[in-house]
Amino acid sequence: MTVDSIFKDKQTIKNDINEERNDELQIESIPLATLYTPQSDSYLLSEVGFIVIEDGWDEQSLLALKQQVDCTLFALQTTDKQIDRFEVIDGIITCKADEVEQVISVFESVLSDRDKVGIDVNDIKRSCGAEKPANFIQARVTGIPDSEQIKSAVNHLLNQIPEGLSIEYMMLDFESVHKLPLDEFFSITTAVKSRIYDDAEVFYGNRMIDKPDHYWMGAIYVAG
Repeated sequence: MTVDSIFKDKQTIKNDINEERNDELQIESIPLATLYTPQSDSYLLSEVGFIVIEDGWDEQSLLALKQQVDCTLFALQTTDKQIDRFEVIDGIITCKADEVEQVISVFESVLSDRDKVGIDVNDIKRSCGAEKPANFIQARVTGIPDSEQIKSAVNHLLNQIPEGLSIEYMMLDFESVHKLPLDEFFSITTAVKSRIYDDAEVFYGNRMIDKPDHYWMGAIYVAG
């Protein structure tokens, strides 16, 4: 058997494996975002991965994760504990320990429509702390008239951003019992524009939830 034939046999096997993987991926769609923990022996594929720094990740476990999933990977920082990027982490988002699921929900809501609005992958990374750490904030409004919910929620949200900072990148998600009409959406974008740089990037998501008298907003942002 010649070297060329051996190479061709190996290439044929590799092609067959890739075809099988492609067939499997068509049957089982890859989730948009997955929260990984270091205790797992193997990791499922995902378009984007999240880890919580406080879960005890080290260089070796992060490298093993990256090799298995090979996806964009963001770290969530829930305390003062920090982590070296090891050339593996694509961005860092600070949030509270009980806000991890909300952060991922905002990301999924905004990015689920990325093909429609043409979000650039580099803008996604910058929005989630690629160049400087991103922050997560949220606001929930109940028990007030519908006409005042949006204004109250967006004011509560933006007031959490320290004075003197302007937004460079933001992912902003709304959760309510109905899809936002254009006039309500416009009132939100107007309020946000008052706090951003002229060339800032803001990406919006909107989810409906079966909870009457409920309005929630969450944002991942990077400020200057």
